[in-house]
Amino acid sequence: MDGSLPQELLEVFERSTTADFVTVDGHGRPLAWSVAPSFDARAVCIEVGPAPTLRQALVDPHVALLFADEPPQPVVLVQGTAKVGTAEVRVRPERVYVWQRADLDAEPELYDSHVEEVRSAHNEEPEVGHAPPEGGPPAWDERLDELGTTHASAVLAFVGPDRFPFAVRVPVRADRAAGLVRIGADPVGAPIEPGVGCLRAAELRVRGDLEEEHGGWVLRPHAMVGAAER
Repeated sequence: MDGSLPQELLEVFERSTTADFVTVDGHGRPLAWSVAPSFDARAVCIEVGPAPTLRQALVDPHVALLFADEPPQPVVLVQGTAKVGTAEVRVRPERVYVWQRADLDAEPELYDSHVEEVRSAHNEEPEVGHAPPEGGPPAWDERLDELGTTHASAVLAFVGPDRFPFAVRVPVRADRAAGLVRIGADPVGAPIEPGVGCLRAAELRVRGDLEEEHGGWVLRPHAMVGAAER
């Protein structure tokens, strides 16, 4: 994507001190990590690290980076391929979604190496599917009660139909009685489908099944994810 990104997006990468890095494990399940990104303008790539911490998580080179500052700054999602170096993981962007003014109800701008995708503002990559919901009863953890109180929003990570991970920051609310985390947004351009998902809010991370219920999305939690999990 050399030279194809506007200056305002390059500035987002250059000034951002935190981002969410999404990997996909060997079972096709997404996991969101908080990282400190560094933008290499000459190579047009984003570095995250340290590599030893992330090495075992990168069983699949398809990754995503979410830059979600407060409005009116844009929300930027980078999908790309990761390569592990000695000290850092280098992510080369292949596709970039931009929600201007952090307006997730508006159609995102799409920048891609494929011209037809830029014109249509939709991903034209073939759909190859993703891991289905795991099923089973919910596993509630009292820390989930912080969603909607201590944490009004969380990063929702999932895998798109083209096998690239995807992430957006959405309002969330714990529903202990139903054993669900309710997701208060359906961002335009986000290819959310029933399947496995991950929510991250600060140090709280939970995996579960993304399901559609009464026109909205919910996460049926299955497991809390520790900081040391790969």
